[in-house]
Amino acid sequence: MKNIYIFGMGKGKEYLDRCINSSNVKILGYINNYRNENKIAEDGKKILTQEELEENCDYIIVTLMQFESVRDSLLKQEIKREKIICFFDFKDAENKEYWSVIDPFKWRTELMWKHYNSVVVPSIDNLCYEIYSDSEEIKKQCPKIIDVRESVDKLISEKQCMARFGDNEFELMCGRLRTNYQNINNDLANRLTEVLHSDKENLMIAIADNYRALDKYTDDAAREIRKYLTEDVRKDHMRLLDLNRPYYDAYLSRPYIMYRDKSTAKERFDHIKQLWNDQDVLIVEGEYTRFGVGNDLLDNAASVSRIIVPSKNAFDEYKIIKEKTCQYGRDKLILAIIGPTATVLAYDLANENYWIVDIGQLDTEYEWFLRGVQERCEVRYKGVSEVISYDGVEHVMDDNIKKYMSEIICDLHW
Repeated sequence: MKNIYIFGMGKGKEYLDRCINSSNVKILGYINNYRNENKIAEDGKKILTQEELEENCDYIIVTLMQFESVRDSLLKQEIKREKIICFFDFKDAENKEYWSVIDPFKWRTELMWKHYNSVVVPSIDNLCYEIYSDSEEIKKQCPKIIDVRESVDKLISEKQCMARFGDNEFELMCGRLRTNYQNINNDLANRLTEVLHSDKENLMIAIADNYRALDKYTDDAAREIRKYLTEDVRKDHMRLLDLNRPYYDAYLSRPYIMYRDKSTAKERFDHIKQLWNDQDVLIVEGEYTRFGVGNDLLDNAASVSRIIVPSKNAFDEYKIIKEKTCQYGRDKLILAIIGPTATVLAYDLANENYWIVDIGQLDTEYEWFLRGVQERCEVRYKGVSEVISYDGVEHVMDDNIKKYMSEIICDLHW
């Protein structure tokens, strides 16, 4: 009998449930880093956070489909690699040591069906939108999105505000959880819908350019877009969008890693840097974001000040975040990097004639550009939500800590 913990309680666990050798395992409990108040699962097993985990087991089975960062964080917790089974890792499925816990035939079958459903089927579903991207019929079925360069030009020349909508914002509006840094919140969902449907002259609404041709993106990026934008999800987006109005390209905050042609990345970054050229900048960011710290992204700004907010569930503290941003942000360019909360903040402050841009993961992209990497990777001293949990982030580097700390004028991340 093997004693196990199961990491994750979502869709991936359903796959595991169909394969696990129930007669040969004893489930000690579940690991859920985003546990709310409930500490007991429906089957009576305890629910732990990763920090509460004690190594009193034979195996920890990771059921998250994006398992790499979880495995890395467990290793940093000094849990032995051989005790970590990543259900969606094809290599682990070939390890005979694990077959006493998970039936190998069922395991491989589930992985193959997942691969088919997540790669082959989405490619087929999206095929007509890509092949016939320039046809009038397809154009009528997709939102009009103004390209990145024109979007940035408008921000600079007209001092426009911007609210961005990516996958996470659309999923929250649909009542589904996709992000690990903002729980589902009905008030937030309603506010996001209000912002998306707004039509203010000084506020640009930006969405991701995902709906037609994807050839400008890398194969990996295009594959991820197809996996997400299923037929049902596309219908949800079209229900929320207005196909008679123009939107702007939310990928202005992602000028590097997803593009097939990276030779013009420097030009794209230099262009957007003009936004804060000789401007006094107020950054509203999470505890581990550290936008522009340790690189030259903000070197052309006249000054930089920062408000630090909670890295997770920032919308829970929205009232005080907005109050302090208004207090310190007048006559400054406000750069907000706080997930879906930034989208709402941009709308509310645009209503009060502040200049605010929901700038997203631009600094992370710049770090990847400076390193010349081809895939997403950790950035030391900074939280990269797509790669590593915030729990693994180190303190800011010594050479920059004095300057960084001097820029913080308000800290709300209690």
